[in-house]
Amino acid sequence: MLKAVIFDFDGTLADTGHILYKVYDRIIEKHNMNPMPRSELEQMRSLPIRERFRQAGVPLFKLPRLAADTIKIYSEFIGTAEPFPGIEELIQSLKAQGYVLSIVSSNTSRNIQSFLEDHDLKLFDHILCTSSLFGKHRTINQALNELGIDNNEAVYVGDELRDIISSKKIPIRIIAVSWGYDHLSLLQEGKPDYIVHSPDEIQKVINLMTF
Repeated sequence: MLKAVIFDFDGTLADTGHILYKVYDRIIEKHNMNPMPRSELEQMRSLPIRERFRQAGVPLFKLPRLAADTIKIYSEFIGTAEPFPGIEELIQSLKAQGYVLSIVSSNTSRNIQSFLEDHDLKLFDHILCTSSLFGKHRTINQALNELGIDNNEAVYVGDELRDIISSKKIPIRIIAVSWGYDHLSLLQEGKPDYIVHSPDEIQKVINLMTF
């Protein structure tokens, strides 16, 4: 029986793509990196995350420092983020149905809490954050342990191929959303349990899981 719904944050609940462009411009300037045209950045949505860094000329050993700068700059713009259309209604509906609601994200708890407060969405029972881009399965497992919920009693909702890969490592069922960062073709390569194109479809999938 499904008891918990665990969400990714950026690109799943919150529309923060415009913030990432602002962060990118500031990072490029600060670290004297060669900028890429917006068209090329958009095309990179169809590439796995490691390949994106390779094409951008960013060595993996620089990621911790870049990640720290990214979070600092990101926090300046979190007030401009909005929930994707239909997300507020979805969260309110799931809460009313009695599901445990959690967020597992690479963002910071402070940014997430600020967003939830701004949009009257402080309905989540649990928030867990990680600075790792490649070990999200460990954080999802930690969330399940902290919630006291078995992996077959939960579903993860995310927008990236790495969400799908992480979920399969646990394993936990995964709903991939098409409105986030990764291109639909990349999500399809990951073969999630479900791909949805609107928050309404998430509710329909979850309804099916309860039977």
